[in-house]
Amino acid sequence: MDIPNSQLSSVVWPALPNRQAAARLAVLQQLEASQWRSPEEIRRQQFRQLNRLLAHAARTVPFYRRRLQEAGLTGERAVTPEDWLRMPLLTRRDIQGSGSDLHSKKLPAQHGKTFINSTSGSTGTPVSILTSGINQMFWEVLTLREHLWHKRDLKATMAAIRRIPKGAAYPEGLKQSGWGGSVSRIFASGPIHALEIEASVAQQAEWLSRINPTYLRSYPTNLLALARYCQDHGVKLPKLKQCLSFGELLHDHVREACLEIWGVEIADTYSSQEIGYMSLQAPGHRHQLVQADMVLLEVIDREGRPCRPGEVGRVVVTSLHNFAMPLLRYEIGDFAEVGGPCPTGRGLPVLTRILGRERNMLVDREGNEYWPAFGVKSMTKIAPISQFQLAQTAPDKVEARLVPQRPLTEAEQAELSRHLSERLPGTVSVELKLLEEVPRSAGGKYEDFVNETRR
Repeated sequence: MDIPNSQLSSVVWPALPNRQAAARLAVLQQLEASQWRSPEEIRRQQFRQLNRLLAHAARTVPFYRRRLQEAGLTGERAVTPEDWLRMPLLTRRDIQGSGSDLHSKKLPAQHGKTFINSTSGSTGTPVSILTSGINQMFWEVLTLREHLWHKRDLKATMAAIRRIPKGAAYPEGLKQSGWGGSVSRIFASGPIHALEIEASVAQQAEWLSRINPTYLRSYPTNLLALARYCQDHGVKLPKLKQCLSFGELLHDHVREACLEIWGVEIADTYSSQEIGYMSLQAPGHRHQLVQADMVLLEVIDREGRPCRPGEVGRVVVTSLHNFAMPLLRYEIGDFAEVGGPCPTGRGLPVLTRILGRERNMLVDREGNEYWPAFGVKSMTKIAPISQFQLAQTAPDKVEARLVPQRPLTEAEQAELSRHLSERLPGTVSVELKLLEEVPRSAGGKYEDFVNETRR
């Protein structure tokens, strides 16, 4: 770990951090120790914190006063993992319909100021979440944990291409002197350059060639488009050591492209506006480690039972420290596969894969569900495709929205149709739609498959 900033210019070793930095370092030190505890001990500590949250919710949140009583979780005794399964799931529509009834009427003063986080509404059901200063601090600590897990050089140059409200347009983008509060409150860090995602891939590549970053953070689909553009146009990023992805599903073909073209691995994170970080990619591996210090994440089957290693189920998550607006057993809409013990020896729960949301599943007329796999690498060998999105628009139809680098021949279009049809149920047809660009969501994200019949 780097030496922290000192609040006294005359004393740099040992450093004397200021109050904010000291609090974050204290939490970080606890996280560094707790990750090596046994799964049973981590679970025990989670439920210690959960019971504090439940007692607060029962006292101060009207929505939960009723719900906890109906579930028989009245606080007369500590809730066990078995008791917890009686708690009904919280849905997005519950959040939308409950309004301020989900807000605490007496937030502890030590939790700091409250503020609103809103989702982009890409599911068709946008929600607004009330959080507090404590949640923001924990977000920053987990951001720092992720940097330290992957042993990044904090003094190097970071580039970020994402949705940015203003001031980061091409050609200059936006430059800041540090990596943001999560790092700069505690350590000296290098510059971060940011560019709005609305810049074309060609503009992004030209900007990156000038910045020449050590680390590049963006959405997986944007990383894929950038890597392919750099390969096709001879753009070099000689200092690049790692890509950081977030916000979308990360598929293996994106990892493979970045490794093949740039020679770098991707470190992925799994988070949401409602909850914050839920899992981080394990150091030296590709699976995810649930951030059990901050969230209680469950993966459950159709009957509501906990999934075992190797099984896929719905993700249900509880933020353990959001006392401003508790989200208890929130069904976030994602699916994931449970993994076995982490080979690093960490006791944190493992997610082998994040599989996306219901809207990322193809459903035929009989109601059979499929995780779509379209052989992307083979598809790009058939024709020069720079961007694509496959959308189920009806039970028997998938629309392939393709952005070609040049006009496609009839033979190429026929081969693409055949390629995709072979990977779909026999009752589902494919229609090609050639575009100049596939638009991103309001949050800047982009999905390569979406079931529009489920919105």
